[in-house]
Amino acid sequence: MRTFHLNLLLLLPVFCWASVSCQSKENTSDLKPIVDQVVTCKSNQQHSYQVFIPSVEKSCKNLPLLVVIDPHGDGKLAVSQFRDAAQKYSAVIVGSNLIKNNDAAYIQELEELVSDARNRFPVGETLFVGGFSGGARMSISYAANHRVDGVIACGALAQPNQIAAVNCPLMAVLGMDDFNFSEAAQFILNPLQMPANLLVEITNASHSWPEKSLLAQVFGYMQLSASNAFCIRDKEQIIKAYVDGQKNRIDSLVGEKETIKATMVARNLSHSEQFEKSCYFALLFKKLVQSETCNAQMNELLSSIKFEMKVREDYYNALLQKDSVWWKNEVDGLNSKIETEPNVYTQMAYKRIKGFLGIVCYSLCNQFLRSNDVSKLEQVLTIYRILEPANPDMLNFTEEVQHLK
Repeated sequence: MRTFHLNLLLLLPVFCWASVSCQSKENTSDLKPIVDQVVTCKSNQQHSYQVFIPSVEKSCKNLPLLVVIDPHGDGKLAVSQFRDAAQKYSAVIVGSNLIKNNDAAYIQELEELVSDARNRFPVGETLFVGGFSGGARMSISYAANHRVDGVIACGALAQPNQIAAVNCPLMAVLGMDDFNFSEAAQFILNPLQMPANLLVEITNASHSWPEKSLLAQVFGYMQLSASNAFCIRDKEQIIKAYVDGQKNRIDSLVGEKETIKATMVARNLSHSEQFEKSCYFALLFKKLVQSETCNAQMNELLSSIKFEMKVREDYYNALLQKDSVWWKNEVDGLNSKIETEPNVYTQMAYKRIKGFLGIVCYSLCNQFLRSNDVSKLEQVLTIYRILEPANPDMLNFTEEVQHLK
């Protein structure tokens, strides 16, 4: 599930928007209690999942369903990331404890998870899917072949042809120092040519679940963008509050010289009729993207991406060629540059390079483990151990080597 590409093609798919029927209110006797528990699919007793149902009016029968995937099969962790968003915007969330990286049956398991949740909980036809890292890739793949109303892909994106196959909004949430950032960089560097259904949020996080507050904003975007998102009297007030909050956020990002991030937020909002009619985000986006500050930052980002790609290629070619002493010196040098590099864009490039090395070691270890190539597995593990001495995947591969031997 973990791949790394800097794609050059851009395709333009079509939007499709979702709907939801009601919103949670303050606690009263008319509200259902919150549900947060583990259940098991009736069609597959091996497939358990975490479910969160917000406190909503008892009359609410058709809430949206959000399915989230953690790459290590931690449904409780995945659901916890969106718990606040689900309570604020009234959605049922489920997170699989079975689906994880390298799961060949994930499509079938997602289908049974969606079916089970729809048969047991107060959800309607509206379906959102999302996940982190490998979970993001699985979500995109599922959405390319199923009816889905929105995708939230954290820590990973996809190739342009895969994005084109997703016939609904696809929000990519990536940190600039994430080793998968290059998958989104091509679109960020050319925002005027970005696929119509692709939305991008840039975070300060490395390769990890984004902050819950940001995920709440992202999920709120998906919900509120729909023309019939809320069948309640204060729908306009909710949208106004969201728009005001995003305008303040853009102003704050501009004030902090985070112009590229502000530009992406404005672009996302300009693609929603609900938000655009409340504020001229399209004009704001055009102003930001044409500003000298944005152009300067884009040029720095482009230079850092080119530098990263060159170093990645050199390191990849050296993986099975250089000895442990050489790699120890290189990794020490990388760590030093990450700590001391004064240019923020170059510093983030070094972080992405180190993350890239980690994921390549992970992928090669998987490859050599499957082919029972103990010699090459030990060779890559030596580098992996120098690079990420506490990584649980590396420790697991070390145990597998001993088993093979």
